Amino acid sequence: MSENRKCTIVDVARAAGTSTATVSRILSGSDYPISAQLRKKVMQVAQDLNYKPNLIGKMLQSGVGEKEIGVVLPSIVNPFYGSLMSAVEEECVQRSYVPILCLSQNSSRLESQHIEMLGQKQVSGILLSCMHMDEALMEKLRRLEIPCVLFDQTYEEYPGLNVGFDFYQGGLLATRYLIQCGHRDIAFASGPMDRRSRKQRFEGYKAALRENGIRFNSKRLLLYEGSTDAGAENSEFRNGYELGRMLLQGEYLPDAVFAINDMTAIGMIQCLKTNGVYVPADVSVIGFDNIYISDFVEPALTTISQPSHEMGRKAARMLLDAIEQPGCAQENVVMEPTLVERRSVRKVYRRLRR
Repeated sequence: MSENRKCTIVDVARAAGTSTATVSRILSGSDYPISAQLRKKVMQVAQDLNYKPNLIGKMLQSGVGEKEIGVVLPSIVNPFYGSLMSAVEEECVQRSYVPILCLSQNSSRLESQHIEMLGQKQVSGILLSCMHMDEALMEKLRRLEIPCVLFDQTYEEYPGLNVGFDFYQGGLLATRYLIQCGHRDIAFASGPMDRRSRKQRFEGYKAALRENGIRFNSKRLLLYEGSTDAGAENSEFRNGYELGRMLLQGEYLPDAVFAINDMTAIGMIQCLKTNGVYVPADVSVIGFDNIYISDFVEPALTTISQPSHEMGRKAARMLLDAIEQPGCAQENVVMEPTLVERRSVRKVYRRLRR
C-alpha cells in the first residue's frame, strides 16, 4: 500500500484474512458472535496499518439523523458564507455531528422546501440564515419540535434562539467614519434591498448623515435590481460593477461610497478603475463584512467587520448545546461591528482630538 494512501477497511480485511463486514463489527464494538482470536487479530492488524475509521461515514450509517444537523444558507459563493459554514463544520466535527448544507439561492420557496426535507430526514436541529422569514415559516419551524437557531439574518418576531449582528450600528459606524475623514457627499450603493439586514444598514447610513447635519440626497441612493439570485456565480461582484457604471453616469462623482458588502465594493472599484477613476484618489469606498479577500485587493478595502467565523461557531455551539441539553437556559447573542481601516478611504483632513 502506498505511503500516501490512507488505509481503508478493505485493507484491514484483506490483511486479516476476513470480510469487511466482520472487520466493521469488530471495530464498532458490536456484540455479534465472533471468536476472541479473530477479534484480537483484526484489532492488531488495524493498529499495525494505522487504520482510522471514517467518522462521518460511521455516523451516516447509524440511520436517522440523531447526529446530523441542517444548515440553510442563501449561498456560499460570497466568501462571508463560506467562512460561516467553515466555522459551523469545525464545531460539528469536534462534537461528532454531520452538517447537511442546503442553499436557498435567496428563494423563499427553497427555504421552505429545505426545512421540510430536513424535518423528514429527522435531523437533530437546524441552523438557518433566512432571507424570507414570515409567520408561515415560523410555524413550520415550531412544528418540527427540534432546536432551531437563526444566525446572520435574524428577526425580532422569531421566539427562538438566534445569533445576530447589529447591522444598524454597522451602517452608522461606516458612515460616521467617512464623515470623520472629511467626506460629506456620500452615496449608498446596494443590490436588491430584499432583506432586513440591508435595510438596517441603510437606516444607519441615514442616521449618521442626520446627526452630522447632512441632508439625505435620494440621487445618492444607488440600487441595482439586476441580480436577486444569491447563489449566482459572482452575483454580488456583478452588482457592484453595474453600480459603478451607474455612479459614472451621474453629473459628478460623490466624495465617497458606502457599499452594501465587500463583494459589491470590489466590483464597483474594478468598474471605476476600468473607466479611469481611481480609489481612493478620485472617490473613497468602504465595504461591509471584512471577507478575507478584502485585504488582498488593490487598494486594500476599508470595511466594517462582521465576524463570520465567530458567528458560525457561536451559533453551532448554541444549537448543539440545545440538542444535548434540552431546556438549558441560553441567551440570544447580538454581535457588534468594528471598523477595519485599510487604504480605500482617503482622509481629506484629520479632525483634531481634544
